[in-house]
Amino acid sequence: MTDATVHRHRTAMVRHTLSQPMSLAVRHGVIRPGVTVFDYGCGQGDDLRALAAAGVEALGWDPHFAPGAPRHEAEIVNLGFVLNVIEDSAERVVALKGAWALATRVLVVSVMIVGAVPLDGLRQFGDGYLTARGTFQKYFQQAELKAILTQVTGVEPVALAPGIFALFRSPEEEQDFLLDRRRGRRASTSAYRADRPARNAVARPQLADRIATATDAIAGFALERGRLPHPDEVASDVHDLLAAERVSFARAIEASHDAGIDADLFARAASERRDDLLVHQALNILNRSRTAARPSSSMVRDIRQHFGSQQQFGEQALEYLHALADPQRTVTAMQRASDAGLGAIDEDGRLVIDSERVAELEGVLRCYVGCALYLSGEIEQEHIVRLDPLRRRTTLFPITGRRQPFPETVTSITIDLKRQDVIIRDDPRTLLRKADVFGMARRSRQRSIEGERRSVSSDDAAKVLSRL
Repeated sequence: MTDATVHRHRTAMVRHTLSQPMSLAVRHGVIRPGVTVFDYGCGQGDDLRALAAAGVEALGWDPHFAPGAPRHEAEIVNLGFVLNVIEDSAERVVALKGAWALATRVLVVSVMIVGAVPLDGLRQFGDGYLTARGTFQKYFQQAELKAILTQVTGVEPVALAPGIFALFRSPEEEQDFLLDRRRGRRASTSAYRADRPARNAVARPQLADRIATATDAIAGFALERGRLPHPDEVASDVHDLLAAERVSFARAIEASHDAGIDADLFARAASERRDDLLVHQALNILNRSRTAARPSSSMVRDIRQHFGSQQQFGEQALEYLHALADPQRTVTAMQRASDAGLGAIDEDGRLVIDSERVAELEGVLRCYVGCALYLSGEIEQEHIVRLDPLRRRTTLFPITGRRQPFPETVTSITIDLKRQDVIIRDDPRTLLRKADVFGMARRSRQRSIEGERRSVSSDDAAKVLSRL
């Protein structure tokens, strides 16, 4: 069969929601209103329409569906599931170089990865396979893709998910991204504000009412970072409002205090930011991050506020690494997490926890999970995480039927920290101790259902996940 029989355009899917790489970029704050996006190989343009509907300036080019569209530079460029449908390895490099040349800030690259789909019925063709529809698919190993991206661009990519990487032009921006991701999912509280009474149409509004948007932004920053913002850390529309109202930034800070920044929430934010920074730096050291020495100015302010100096910050980050080097300390931390209702210890002494609760773990365990996600990236599906420090492994289990008494998983993603490898395999299992893993109430209906099952099968008593 010749190259002419490969129909690349047939791989373009019709979507009504964002594709996985675009969705990940939005979730992680890489794509947001105010940035420019270019989709290199946009297919039928469904991502472009979804982004435009959300107020994001997005353009694209595709060799089949939009061959005449100009290829524009943009802050964010997406090369989504393009390399895997090109049967010529040299042409893949050309496409990658072309997309990278257009990205002024970040390039997001995604491919199909080994183990993601069964290969039954496919015919080998070059370094990939031909499908019954006459399309070509190459399935990459995670490490293989990372090596290619590094070799072609000269930049070490950051894994967003299996088969999806981001490449940053700026080391400072990469550091900000890594810190935000390692913080876990924490929603801002700035939008939670009681409605104000109707204003008097004659009387001049009070200062707090006139600059409410600015004080909201300042309070939101303070309750996220555990410190007050520098003028260059708030949006330009805040400064525009203050200028229009002839109010200095220092006066706006005072007004935010007067409006009331809860002292307990502020102290908690400072503690969480301190812990976030320690975990972030420990992972930078462990992974020998090339951009670790280039923190953004905002991160430097965080470090000075919460640690006093870079030296003290570095010394305390090393303590986290020493804890990782001692498996017994990690095992003890897992037991404390289980005792606190954050997960369940299985029959082999491994901690199984809902991915949504990983951010609540102690720093040493978050470091351990962070090391794994550095290799694999995150997965978008709902999943549970199993920590196995004695074997230096972390496994992710995407789950289906989350609301069912015994959710199931059909695949597993194992990150082997010893071998620095990511393995995806068919691995059907049933979650038997959902109540413990999800932290449900002691008298919940779920615990009664699980108790009834264990009374029938005593083998289930110590198991968290059972093979089907």
